[in-house]
Amino acid sequence: MWKSLIITGAGVLFLLSLSVLITIDRDAEDVPAFVKIPFEALPGWDKDVQGAALISFQKSCAALLSMPPDSKIKPEILGGLARNWHESCQAGMEISSISNKVARRFFEEYFTAVSYRTDTEGLFTGYFAPEYFGSETPSEEYNYPLYALPEDLQVLDLGDFSKALAGEKIIGEIKDGAFVPYKDRKLIDEGALEDQDLELVWLKDPTDAFFLHIQGSGVIRYENGDRRLFGYAGKNGKAYHAIGKFLIESGEISREKISMQAIRQWMTDNPMQAQALMWKNPSYVFFRPLSENAPVGAMNVPLTPGRSLAVDRNYVPLGMPVWLDLSPTTELADPIRRLVIAQDTGGAIKGRVRADVYWGVGADAGLMAGPMKDKGRYYFLVPKGREPHVLAIPDAAVKS
Repeated sequence: MWKSLIITGAGVLFLLSLSVLITIDRDAEDVPAFVKIPFEALPGWDKDVQGAALISFQKSCAALLSMPPDSKIKPEILGGLARNWHESCQAGMEISSISNKVARRFFEEYFTAVSYRTDTEGLFTGYFAPEYFGSETPSEEYNYPLYALPEDLQVLDLGDFSKALAGEKIIGEIKDGAFVPYKDRKLIDEGALEDQDLELVWLKDPTDAFFLHIQGSGVIRYENGDRRLFGYAGKNGKAYHAIGKFLIESGEISREKISMQAIRQWMTDNPMQAQALMWKNPSYVFFRPLSENAPVGAMNVPLTPGRSLAVDRNYVPLGMPVWLDLSPTTELADPIRRLVIAQDTGGAIKGRVRADVYWGVGADAGLMAGPMKDKGRYYFLVPKGREPHVLAIPDAAVKS
């Protein structure tokens, strides 16, 4: 929701200084070099269930085909313009009888696989939509709310002030005629949003609400048996701080044993310290009821379990097919080698090689997502026919 803003003289100076800082950072950033990878060299390519990936890609194409042809897809070095995607999307949408063989042939025909030349490995984690009990009305048992997006929260598009800041936004509120940062988690938990009729549902446990914030969506099961999906509506603009890092640094949980389940168990065992731990993450998420049967990602399309990927959109375009080659940290788990589609983002997903695999809804999906902290690499499937000045792909030997 866009609203008119009043910005003080100090605020204008802040924006101008921010413009200089961001421009310098962008100019200094290294432009990555890519190498072309034959499909047969992608580890496990001939064994994947690409039909599931094509179904997920078709959902992205519904969004990509609705974009004007000259729309830029960030980052342009990989995303180019919307028209670069229209041919492959139109062909993909026409496939109604999907098999793995048909899907594999489609991706090989319409895409070129590329990889970063250097700095190729990174961290891959998992996420899911948890399911918790809730109530439409507060009570002694249900007294921890999920909030809708507050009316006083405002999003300022810095591109309106400088072309160098196109796509950059800051979030805040107006106080005494000045644009200031929005309330943090501690203030909100202490009642800063009470009496505004923002409560969507009430949960039993504050850690339930906290983990819904981390995952970005979830299912609430009511006492009468009804189930309702709630999804991301916005955030307070504060930086995301992973609380697992604090538990590792304090020696509460070892780095090898850290997982969502381990963090949750520590909070259950240490209820007096749990609140203070949650406040170390000032980021706060607001929700909205969803009519869809599946959570919706940043691309505004339903997510597909095991085939949707959350990425840093500064490095990976939303809608792009991505091949994963991941090695698990536990000996019992199998390597993850599969085609996924970049359809979401996340507060903790920052960096050139960093991503989050979506595993679905409920406890079983949580068992897949929670322990995941795989090391690995990804390969990008770029539409064929891209202009050379948009993406130059030098020939290089492929290392298996």
